[in-house]
Amino acid sequence: MPSALTIFLIAALLCVAMLLMLRYFMRSGIAGIREWALANLLACIAFILYAFGRELPPLLAYEVANGVYAAAAAVMLVGFRRFFARPPRKALLAGAVLALTVAAAFFHYVHDSFDGRSIVVSLFQVGIAVAIAATVLRAIRVKRRSRYPYHYTFVMALVVAGGHLLRVAVHLGQSGDMTSLLQPSPWNLFFTSAGTMALPALTLGAVMMVHDVMLAKAEHAANRDFLTGAWSRRAFFAVADIELTRARRSHRSLSLLLFDVDHFKSINDRLGHAAGDRVLEDAVARAEAVIRNVDYLGRIGGEEFAVLLPETGMEDALAVAERLRASLHVPAEGVTDFSVSIGVALLRDGDSFAELMQRADAALYQAKRGGRNRVEHESA
Repeated sequence: MPSALTIFLIAALLCVAMLLMLRYFMRSGIAGIREWALANLLACIAFILYAFGRELPPLLAYEVANGVYAAAAAVMLVGFRRFFARPPRKALLAGAVLALTVAAAFFHYVHDSFDGRSIVVSLFQVGIAVAIAATVLRAIRVKRRSRYPYHYTFVMALVVAGGHLLRVAVHLGQSGDMTSLLQPSPWNLFFTSAGTMALPALTLGAVMMVHDVMLAKAEHAANRDFLTGAWSRRAFFAVADIELTRARRSHRSLSLLLFDVDHFKSINDRLGHAAGDRVLEDAVARAEAVIRNVDYLGRIGGEEFAVLLPETGMEDALAVAERLRASLHVPAEGVTDFSVSIGVALLRDGDSFAELMQRADAALYQAKRGGRNRVEHESA
């Protein structure tokens, strides 16, 4: 079985590895990474101080080591709170670290007790771990690209808290059998091994969450139109194929709206491309306020957009189209007045999406020929 000194040194090296990995992710600019890196640096220092406690002055081996390790945990919590855009509460945590250091000094100089020091350190770690779990729990309730990193981190924080509570119980139930972190007793080696893995395990959860955010950003960039935020043409056609298959399997209706901005070229020519861009952005923003969360809005051409309406028949699709037309025709501050023409088509048996698009496009053409700023549906 490895000695406590070996365990501390291995943990310090693991923290260095985590620090180097986090250093790579810093260029992403995601909040919390710098704090997690600092936490691993502090933990590395604390583990080295613990490992050579017998060779160091008591002040470094007890107060400084415990204070630095507490600071590492506190900074780890700050990282999680910043990652989730929560107030970091640095002053409160700094006060808690100071209180922990004073308590460790009390159980060193006033009432020398390894049990006392171990209990106050573990209670501090319980508080930090529970705070991390509570912070992550808020994120679990929000729709994410992947839930696993958040579930992992939440469970790991609870495991860390449970481990420290067990340590508190063991030290309360024994009478001075353990006198040093470096003592090779079974309980001591167990808690040392488990405790030194806590921060690297939480860091792994943090890295997975950062990776999830980076993938979500990359997917958003690939699937969304850079100007309006609507689905890109490629992504829209991909989800359309999925919805088409689902509609056929469930024998439910599927409708498609095609609309474009009337006289858009004239807007660009008269007012410039910046004004035209504002019109497109405004059209998408207001359209998204009209349609449901389950509907899909895509930009399929310069000023042409498509709205896919799952489980929607022709009558309801026409009602949505009319609401959309009326909403976009209302003047908005900072945007030139504009209108849209809309064509509506309903999925038929044996349709491909290209055929559905063709009929919606024909209906859009009829709306334009009929004077624009109107809704037309496909011919029977």
